[in-house]
Amino acid sequence: METIELFYPQITVQAGGYMFNQGIEIEVSSAKDARYDWAKIRFTGHYMPEVSLARLAPGAVLLGYGGAFDEVFTGYVAKPYNAGSRANEIVLKDAMLLLEGLTVNETFLETTPQEVIRYILAQAGLTELKLASTVYPARKQFSIRKQSGVQALDAVAAAWGIQVPYFFSGGVFYWGEKPEQAMLYSFEAGRNILSLVRRGSLWDLETVSAPFVRHSHHIQVAHPDVKGEVEVARVRHLTSDQGFIRTHIYF
Repeated sequence: METIELFYPQITVQAGGYMFNQGIEIEVSSAKDARYDWAKIRFTGHYMPEVSLARLAPGAVLLGYGGAFDEVFTGYVAKPYNAGSRANEIVLKDAMLLLEGLTVNETFLETTPQEVIRYILAQAGLTELKLASTVYPARKQFSIRKQSGVQALDAVAAAWGIQVPYFFSGGVFYWGEKPEQAMLYSFEAGRNILSLVRRGSLWDLETVSAPFVRHSHHIQVAHPDVKGEVEVARVRHLTSDQGFIRTHIYF
């Protein structure tokens, strides 16, 4: 079993042409049942850099150790930001933002769900996708009239009478598929579990910065209350009031 020593966590935020690694607080949320991932970047104290960001400027949040980083969020600025407004927070959303701003108006002949989805994504300039290979019957005609990209995706599900989960992860669109998992990470009481509490229907496992864990991944938990392999439903990364980076893993 390979052991990763989690000392001296690091953070880097990219937004437009700017890069920040100090004077900021972050909160990132990624859940398999959410419409999109989001991130909030807050400038702390008197640190208010001269930043101007247009809507849809690219952004990313990277966490890591020893100079090796994992991208925990990639997306776009959700609304314009200008330091002159004295606002101290930048809000970003993942590529679902591009689909929300897209208008689809098309008729498809002898088509399958995957063919329509590829078209919708391409109209938004999105080409990185992994679609389930399940074979569905082709429809002789299927029309989408003046709907957003997200509404069009839901229209596909309704037309074929299917419920297929979809989301973006690492800039890749997944439809009926999950991100690949190279390693099974273990979390143990007294070692790397800071707390484990029940919140509604989910367990909330707090640990140090764990940028390598994604929702829909599986992790191993060894705790008096929970033992075994579980599937991750949501991941939150945030800085605490003391400036520490913490990861909350919900399952």
